[in-house]
Amino acid sequence: MSMSSSSRLDDLIQSAVDLQPRLKERAAEAEALKQMPDESISDFKAAGFHKIYMPEAWGGYELDWGAHYDVSRLIGEACGSSAWTASLVFSHVIWAARFGQAAQDELLSRSREPIVATGSAGHGVLSQTAQGFQLDGQWKFVSGIHHADCAIVTAKDDPEKIFSHFVMLFPDEYEILETWDTEGLRGTGSHDIRVRVQNIPKHRVVERDALLANEAPGAGIRDHYMYRIQMAPFQKSWFAGPLLGTARGALKDYVSITQDRIGRLLGESIVDQVPVQVRIGETLADIETAELIFSTYVRRLHDIGSQNLTMTGAELLKAKRDMTYAAQLCLRAVERVVKMMGAGGQVKPNPVQRLARDCRAICTHIELQWDHSMAPTGKFLLGLPTGDPLVDNSEQFKQDQDVTSPQLGTQI
Repeated sequence: MSMSSSSRLDDLIQSAVDLQPRLKERAAEAEALKQMPDESISDFKAAGFHKIYMPEAWGGYELDWGAHYDVSRLIGEACGSSAWTASLVFSHVIWAARFGQAAQDELLSRSREPIVATGSAGHGVLSQTAQGFQLDGQWKFVSGIHHADCAIVTAKDDPEKIFSHFVMLFPDEYEILETWDTEGLRGTGSHDIRVRVQNIPKHRVVERDALLANEAPGAGIRDHYMYRIQMAPFQKSWFAGPLLGTARGALKDYVSITQDRIGRLLGESIVDQVPVQVRIGETLADIETAELIFSTYVRRLHDIGSQNLTMTGAELLKAKRDMTYAAQLCLRAVERVVKMMGAGGQVKPNPVQRLARDCRAICTHIELQWDHSMAPTGKFLLGLPTGDPLVDNSEQFKQDQDVTSPQLGTQI
């Protein structure tokens, strides 16, 4: 990282720290609104969070991979919904920068500093026309959609496929359906959107494999490695900052509240109880172990991208398994401290309870589903195809099929 980039990241990190008190104060408002307050979006933009992965040609910072993690884990100590927005909405401008020049130009003609929402949970059907495509569909969990300048959604041109294309949409082309009413991450505004037989020009439709590959349409437009990475292995790191932040925030708030707590029945000092002291130690150990896993993986992703490498099949399996395991460590940590607070830990205004709900909601994402993440390693060790073509088609995977391979000690 250049000195200027390092200084820029330091400024972003300081801004995240400075914003913590305000975001914590607005957390209840965000939950009531079921989306980020406008003031928080304005604060994020003023801090430059939306510019982390924005091309320099657009006025962005083009920082190396991992900046979203450093920022969102600090924001997450105050508010999980805010951390999710910083990591999974404000950083998703990178997807728009992987489209071709015509799509980028059209986006910038509408907003010079765009916020990009994404939707992959749903059904969109593409039909080719003489002018381009027609799209009809509905997508769930489109985080930050009320504040977005565009939405990038998945679609398919064949009913037998899961999805085949990515499509860039603008607000006048979709309807927002107010469907987001959840226990955790309430402030993310992850509502549904609906498109009804909308004409889409060709330049805003890109085949799935092309946009995910290291030669995406936007890869040749600028020099930074960020726009040439193979996106799939990078996906899980979006969740790392919000998970770590909510867990660390819950522990900090628990310690702060507990220092003055007195037992309701016997009037004893809670901090003098050995089981409480032990559970705090266990909780910190879980969080720091998760942090080690997350930070190691994010650094590895930067190395892979900056050195134009490709993840081996064994590394892909390790990432799938370890990131989900670390997520469960965070969840175990927050659930432990909530449980220690007794009935008081269930009261809605309690910040520990709110952060625990946010952490739990993050862990329900399909990318962090336990069986989905662990089974491929079991298949690998049993000599079976994992079902992930990036793994099964890897030359290194074929070499590592022998369970006595020394690779098992370093990568698996």
